[in-house]
Amino acid sequence: MEKVVIVGGGPAGRVVVHSLYAAKKEYDVVLIKDEEINVNRCSVPYGIVDKKPVEKYCISDSLITEFGAKLVIDTVVEINKEENFVVTEKGQKFNYDYLLLATGSKPIILPIPGIDLDNITSVRSKADLERLRKYAKEYKKCVVVGGGYIGVEVAVVLKKLGLDVTIVEMLPHILLATMDDDFAEIIENHVKEKGINVMTGAKVVEFAGSEGKVKQVILENGERIDADFVIVSVGVVPNTELAEKSGIEVSKFGVVTDDYLRTSVENIFAAGDCAEKKSFITKKPTRGEFGTNAVFMSKVVGANIQGKNVIFPGVINANASTAFEYSFGSAGLIQKMAEKEGLDIVVGESEVLDMYPMMDGVDKIKTKLVFDRKTGKLIGGSVLRKGHCTANNVDFISFAIQMGATIEDIMKYQYATHPELAAKPSDNTYMFAARDALSKM
Repeated sequence: MEKVVIVGGGPAGRVVVHSLYAAKKEYDVVLIKDEEINVNRCSVPYGIVDKKPVEKYCISDSLITEFGAKLVIDTVVEINKEENFVVTEKGQKFNYDYLLLATGSKPIILPIPGIDLDNITSVRSKADLERLRKYAKEYKKCVVVGGGYIGVEVAVVLKKLGLDVTIVEMLPHILLATMDDDFAEIIENHVKEKGINVMTGAKVVEFAGSEGKVKQVILENGERIDADFVIVSVGVVPNTELAEKSGIEVSKFGVVTDDYLRTSVENIFAAGDCAEKKSFITKKPTRGEFGTNAVFMSKVVGANIQGKNVIFPGVINANASTAFEYSFGSAGLIQKMAEKEGLDIVVGESEVLDMYPMMDGVDKIKTKLVFDRKTGKLIGGSVLRKGHCTANNVDFISFAIQMGATIEDIMKYQYATHPELAAKPSDNTYMFAARDALSKM
């Protein structure tokens, strides 16, 4: 029976466990993770509201143990590539025929004075969630450092709980990692209208405190913001320490893999946040720390451990989030990303009602589609709308990219309509955006 060792307990590791469990051939699978209980990281902001126990936001270990894998709570400190075994911090040794590195990512720690003060937390673990619940009950003033998805999500939740919330972002607008400036400005203005103080183009240079606790956030321009607690959410980096220490090739994007997600060592795979990803569009290395990418990659790893030689086509980075009344998201290369890559593109935009015009509560859907000018193929898109339906819009864009859809394909696609569920029959947000792009070709 072939032995498979998985290092990491996130979605990448779990999906490989499930894939091998479903295989016709039996495998001896061991999953080693260093967190006794894994929280669902994306749900941490929403778990701050204490209507449900913290455990509801955690991942049950039964998703590992009930699918035929042995679970070990420990930390792998050594990989012996020549003799095919790993060694843990507690001195345990596990042999393998195949090894998966699914060590995930780790939050960026700002190298500035005062970062070690109490009442400063990330938004990452079960312990972080427990701290955030405690702080939200005890305190009134919060500063969120970082205006990406997680930073905005946690700021919105805290504001809804009645706290005084300030977001500090170095870039000109919040959410610029996944949105073009015009869309980001709409959300930024919206959260300001809802009472969140947003400071952009602002750099934190120090956390000041007394009696060991943070009291103020000091900006580069000398401004001081009072804070009872601080949330640092400035992004993550791939956790490649084990791979690097073991002589496995890594880059700034993560553990380097081939098209089959094998590392520089043939029987060692990497997937999820720790692994370097290639763009589905450009085929160049890119970032993409999304749980869905971990799932997609691990399905390929599971198949290749079984000898199926499946190629991973690259990431499209479909994403979505919310802020108060809006939801928004993107897939593929948004306009500024495509322009940064030097691609010759044409961008189509539309603004279509989300229901028939006579219906109560009708509002607008803003869509931007990015096409390769030479081939006419869709390579990216963004959606911004009221309500919580954007994930479905982003999924359409992502699938259209995967299938190589062109402007003409989208102009001809057939869709549903209903007074409460969609625009009137003649109006479709993708078709109108494609038509706009076609007029610019």
